[in-house]
Amino acid sequence: MRRKALKYCIVLLPLLAVLSCRKDDANAVRGDEIYVYDTRDDAEALPLERTWISVRGGTNTYYVRSSRPFEIKWQDSGDGWGRVGTPEKLDGDWWKISVTADPISSRTPLQGEGLYQRRYGVVMLTSSSHYLGTYLKVEQGMEQRLFSDFSWLSGSPEPNATHKDLLMSRWTTAQQNMGYTSTVLPGQEEAWVYSKEGYVKIGSDKAIGADLITPRVSAFLNDTLLVVSFRAVVQNGALEPDFSGGTEPIVPMRRIRPKAEEGEVDLNRLTLRITGGGQFRDAGGVSSLTFDDIPTYDLSSPDYPADIFRSDEARYIAFIEGTEQNPVTVNTQIHFEAGDQSGQPMERCNRIFLDDLCIYRFSDLFDEDIFPLIGRSGKDSVL
Repeated sequence: MRRKALKYCIVLLPLLAVLSCRKDDANAVRGDEIYVYDTRDDAEALPLERTWISVRGGTNTYYVRSSRPFEIKWQDSGDGWGRVGTPEKLDGDWWKISVTADPISSRTPLQGEGLYQRRYGVVMLTSSSHYLGTYLKVEQGMEQRLFSDFSWLSGSPEPNATHKDLLMSRWTTAQQNMGYTSTVLPGQEEAWVYSKEGYVKIGSDKAIGADLITPRVSAFLNDTLLVVSFRAVVQNGALEPDFSGGTEPIVPMRRIRPKAEEGEVDLNRLTLRITGGGQFRDAGGVSSLTFDDIPTYDLSSPDYPADIFRSDEARYIAFIEGTEQNPVTVNTQIHFEAGDQSGQPMERCNRIFLDDLCIYRFSDLFDEDIFPLIGRSGKDSVL
């Protein structure tokens, strides 16, 4: 019985080989091809299936090997952030194509999206009359691990008014379930972190420090490089009296400039500290960095208070790496610290407003390394 079956197989093989050569068979094994490569030197390597374009935008060139003329189209989610050029015929079966992308900062992030969040496009190369086609996935940006625009918080929309602000201990259950926490410092009964209308205030009006701690992220388990992006401004002008929030009206200080005397203007300082694993990539293995250049907002702006975070000077970026001795873990958290953490009042206030906090996973295999673009953590000058 086995010999009979083998005989039938031997007879069928030549017939299948003949059928596979029929050019009008869409399911046949083809001699025709459309392959995409980074360079012509890659022709012996596997064809490209995915590629990336810099967050700053620009044009990438690729090489196509196709035995047939083809059409080329670009498709994305509807933003139209990428374009393809007309294929240029080279010698033999080779063509050159270009893909151009807008800077990722040119988009308007949707709710729940960070500035550098990855977006996708597809280059479609098809020869429909010959049943040929291939697709090249184009990526820009990084994979998001955590995002907070703090739109789920409520409070006074104006930074110099506090009559609707609430301490973290008075946040609703849903707000507390977002996972952000803060440290009750020695000698204090509260952690001095307040809700604002869509952002957070860190630090007391009595010059007592505070910290905002990010939630634990289970997805960090497999990460070795993280990029942290946020916006921060320092309180512009003093407020008295300090209170727990939600009980006393405070007259907004619109268009009132702070006095220049020592003690009247807040320190423009913010410290980032890592706990649970990981270190700052640019600082020789340290787990904390202090920025002494946090800007203030313009009280005289016609768009105040809506524009307090809009300046590029208010946008910061930090780079975190895990090492064999100090890996990133599911317990890795970032503390945003304003003021002294001893619980004792300082001579000057150090109140920080924070918004648009995002942590991205960076893969050194598939993502663009944006660290060399500025070479340090600090003010974000990538975009």
